[in-house]
Amino acid sequence: MTRILSIAKNTFSEVIRQPIYLILLFTTLALTLLSPYVTMFAMLANNPLVKDMGLATLLLEGLLLAIFSANHAVSQEVESKTILTILSKPVSRSNFIFGKYLGLLMALFVAQYLLLLVLLPVVRKEITEAAYSKGDYPVVVGYLLATLFSFILAGFANFFYEKSFYSSCVLSSVPIFTMCFLLLGLIGPNWSLQPFLANLDFRLAIAGCFIFLATMLLCGFALLISTRLSPLPTLIGTLIFFFLGLFSDYLFGRFSQEHWLYRIAYGISPNFQIYLITDAILDERNIPLDYFIYLLGYTMTYLAGILALAIGLFHGRETR
Repeated sequence: MTRILSIAKNTFSEVIRQPIYLILLFTTLALTLLSPYVTMFAMLANNPLVKDMGLATLLLEGLLLAIFSANHAVSQEVESKTILTILSKPVSRSNFIFGKYLGLLMALFVAQYLLLLVLLPVVRKEITEAAYSKGDYPVVVGYLLATLFSFILAGFANFFYEKSFYSSCVLSSVPIFTMCFLLLGLIGPNWSLQPFLANLDFRLAIAGCFIFLATMLLCGFALLISTRLSPLPTLIGTLIFFFLGLFSDYLFGRFSQEHWLYRIAYGISPNFQIYLITDAILDERNIPLDYFIYLLGYTMTYLAGILALAIGLFHGRETR
């Protein structure tokens, strides 16, 4: 376990040090923060649209980060021969895969945690399209200042202590955005004090947890592909896996009672539709605990198969 955690820590540091991680992170944060101002065409359905857009952005962020991060975690280490240094120590290939996956998951969790911190306050106020309506300016100003402060701290750490600007920016964003979220919990849309965390739809946080479970599968599959293939096939293969999971009900599920081949295909293909509970959120329905337990069991079972296959493929790969 010590070796796995050590590899996970190094992988996490390597991932958040990549420029693409910071670019994707703050691009999705900006899209979520400004989404209320691009829904003027929604015909009095702005809030549902912003919630739907926010959860879709969360899933897209997880997909893209899983692809680019997993590729860097394995295939580039093999190509640059740095993996030889790791495997020359008492570290098994299974420990290497588990450590890499855990490090990738930590990086994905940070990104989706920050995005949820932005999404929850964004939709706390009813978004209308009337010309006289005012936006929730405390949320916009608060997170813009939090972003600016994160950049300033990262620049300070880079200039005076020679630390990576990208990783410093990500790490400083976690406490800064958390403090901003808590402060906004006390400040209403009109800059007045309000009950703590009032008007927040915490069902979005539950939906975010479900999407993170889906991201766990995407991350595992991207890692599986990257043990054997180069960046472009990893990208294509993970996208195919993602879209197959989105449409597995349509492609195989509706025919599963007609032929055994469809039943097998439906059984082994992922099903990402079960993680998307946007309709329940918009209809303000409660999510039962047993459904979360079912999703957790499904994810862990499917993930165990993916990681077992990844370990098997990586055992047979020549690294010299």
